[in-house]
Amino acid sequence: MKPQIVTEVPGPRSREIWEREKQHITSGLAPCTLLAPIVFERGEGALVWDVDGNCYIDCAAGVLTNSTGHCHPKVVSALQEQAGRLWHIHDFPTPQRYELCELLAERCPPGIDTFEFYSGGTETVEAALRAAISYTRRYEFISFHHGYHGKTLGSRGLALWWGKGFGPVNGSGIRSPFAYCYRCPFGLTYPACDLRCAEYLREGIRFNSWGSIAGIVFEPVLGAGGVVVPPDGFLERVTEIARAEGALVVADEVLTGVGRTGTFLALEHWDIQPDLVFFGKGLGSGFPIMALGGKREIMTATPYGSPGGASTSFGGNPLAVAVALSTLQVIEEENLLAHTQEMGRLLAERFAVLKEKHPLVGDVRGVGLLWGIELVKDRKTREPAEEEGRQVYLESLQRGLKTITPGHVTRFSPPLNIPRELLEMAVDIYDVTLSAVERRCGYSEA
Repeated sequence: MKPQIVTEVPGPRSREIWEREKQHITSGLAPCTLLAPIVFERGEGALVWDVDGNCYIDCAAGVLTNSTGHCHPKVVSALQEQAGRLWHIHDFPTPQRYELCELLAERCPPGIDTFEFYSGGTETVEAALRAAISYTRRYEFISFHHGYHGKTLGSRGLALWWGKGFGPVNGSGIRSPFAYCYRCPFGLTYPACDLRCAEYLREGIRFNSWGSIAGIVFEPVLGAGGVVVPPDGFLERVTEIARAEGALVVADEVLTGVGRTGTFLALEHWDIQPDLVFFGKGLGSGFPIMALGGKREIMTATPYGSPGGASTSFGGNPLAVAVALSTLQVIEEENLLAHTQEMGRLLAERFAVLKEKHPLVGDVRGVGLLWGIELVKDRKTREPAEEEGRQVYLESLQRGLKTITPGHVTRFSPPLNIPRELLEMAVDIYDVTLSAVERRCGYSEA
C-alpha cells in the first residue's frame, strides 16, 4: 500500500462534514486541523484514509501518539477483550495494573519504581509538580525557553512563550535558555561556547530564586518548541546544578518516551538519572494513558502520597492498562527500538541531503523517529519562514504526506513501526514539496 490522492484536499465530503461540525465545535482546534480540516475515517499502520478516499502517510503518528501505528491488530485485540470485561472501577487494583507497573519499573532508570497513571500530558505535569512540592517542601520550579509542558495554570507557568493571552500564572518560577544552538541567545557557537546557556542558569538562580527550588523541569529533546536536541554536556550540567541546589531532576518525556528516540526514554542517550519522569503519548498507541514515575520516597510524600492526593478519575483504567501492556509487548516483540534507531539514521542521511539542496531549509535535527526541519527565509538572517511552512504543510497533504506543525518547523514523527519504503517515500514527497514551494516563492537554488 502507498499514499494515493484522488480528490482535492480537503475533498468535497470532508468540506461538507466540516461545515456542519464547525457550527458547534470550538475554533480553538490545532492549527494543522484548521488549516486543512480533513475528515479521517480509518487507519492502518502508517497510513490513514479520509472520507473522500485519499490515503496519506501519517508522519505525525496522530500527534506522536500512535507508536505502534494505526489499529495494530494485537493492540486492537487487547482493547476488544478488555472492553468485554471491565471498563472502569476508579483506582481500585486490577489484575493487570501491577503488571504494567512492573514492566515500567524494569524499563525506567534505576530508582524509578513507583507510578501513578493519568489521561493527559498536562494533568500528569501538574501531578509531578504536586509530588515535587510534597517531597521537597519547596515551591519554585526552573524550566527552559522554548519548552512546552501544557495548557493548565501550573504547566503554563513553566513555559511563558505559549498562551500569554490567558493572563498571569504562578510567579514562583525561573525560566532559562535551552541549548538551542541554531538560535543561540548569546550569539555563540558550540562547543566554543562552553555551554554558556547552562552556566547562565546558575546566574538565574542566584538573582531570581527565593531559595526554595523544588525541581528543574525539562524536555530532553524540545518538542513543540522546535525539536531541539541539546548538545552533549548540557543536560548533564543542568543535572549537576539541580543536585547542587537540592532540587529534583524532573524529566518531561511526554513526547520522547516509550521508544520515540530509539531508547525507551530519551534520557538514556545522556545517562541522566531523574527523580521524577513522566511519559505517555505513545504508551497507549493512541489510547489516552500517561505515567508519572518516581522514587518511592517522593511518590509517597504527603500530601501527594496521602489518601486522594494522587488519584484521578480515569487514569490507569482497565482499558488503558490493557492497551499499554499490549503496546509494550508489540515494541518488544517487533524490536521497534532497534528499528527506530535504524530509521533515525536513514532520516539523518536523507535530511542532510535536503538541507544542502534546498535554500528554504535552515537546519535539521532529530534522533530516532523525532525530527524537525527548520525553514527560514534567508540562511544568513535565519528569519523563520512561517508562511512558506504553511504552504509546505498544505502541499505535502496534496501529495499524500501528513506531518505536524504548519509553520517554520516541520515535525516528522511517524509510527515506530513505519516500513522503510514508506519512510523513504515520505521524504521523497517532502523533497518535491520543498522544490514546489521554493519555485513559487522565488527562492534561488542552494
